[in-house]
Order: sequence, then structure tokens, then C-alpha cells
Amino acid sequence: MKIINQFLKEVREFGKKDSVKAIVLCPCEHILLLRRQNDQGGAGNWDLPGGCIEEGEKETDALTREVFEETNLKVSNIKKLKDVKFVIPEKGINSVMHIYKCNTDNTNVKLKPADWAGADGKAEHNEYKWITSKDELKNLPMLDSLKSIVMSNLK
Repeated sequence: MKIINQFLKEVREFGKKDSVKAIVLCPCEHILLLRRQNDQGGAGNWDLPGGCIEEGEKETDALTREVFEETNLKVSNIKKLKDVKFVIPEKGINSVMHIYKCNTDNTNVKLKPADWAGADGKAEHNEYKWITSKDELKNLPMLDSLKSIVMSNLK
């Protein structure tokens, strides 16, 4: 809870931009999680690959781009699962996370480095893991709205 409270106090710059998040499944049905870097929003939390939708960009194009930028993975079989409202009034955030499920043929994740052109000199994630069960997820810090969606896609 301490991590979540810290996240809520941080200054966020994405404002009202909607975002996409991906439940990425590898061929053996593992789900990819990324851990947020300590100096980033949601520090220490586990997250799904994804990010903001750029102006004029289709949701699925944003999803494909964001997953590739953050993990170097290409995705296919993209299917929308649901929309989740993401509201933090004290930060002026009132947006929607569009949650998708997709597949990848590759498990060789390469996290976006701090010197990547869009990274502002900071790595967004510092760790990743492929999970297979609800037991692996239940004690990991993660936004409740995302955790419940991931849980429903695990055995």
C-alpha cells in the first residue's frame, strides 16, 4: 500500500491521455509483467507493457508500438478485453486504460534502456518476469484494477 500511496502523490505528466495495456502471452501461455523503476511513476509496482496513445493513433497501433518500445517484442492476435477508468483527481488524471490480450512468439525481452530516444535518460522498467499462476501474482504490488484482469487470465 505504501508504494501505491507514493504513486498517487507523484507528479504525472500524461494528464488526460488515454493509454493501452497488454496482457502478452508467450507460446507456453505465460504472461509478461514489467516492474516500474524506482524513480518512475508507480515505483516498484508490477505493470503490464503499454503506454499513452499518441494523438491520431489507433489503440491497436499504440499497443503494438508500446509493447515493442518497452520489451522489443512483436505481438499478434490482438483482442480487446475491457476499458478501465483511471482517475486520480488530485493529479488531474481522468483517462481510460484500454486493456488488450495478445500473443508473441518470442520470450527474449529487452527492456527499453535509459538512453533510448524517448526515455528522458531514465529506464522505465528495471525487471521483467513471465508468470503462469495466480499464486505468482497475488503478493506482487500492482494496481488493483490491472491485477484483477491479469488474475482472470491466469490458471
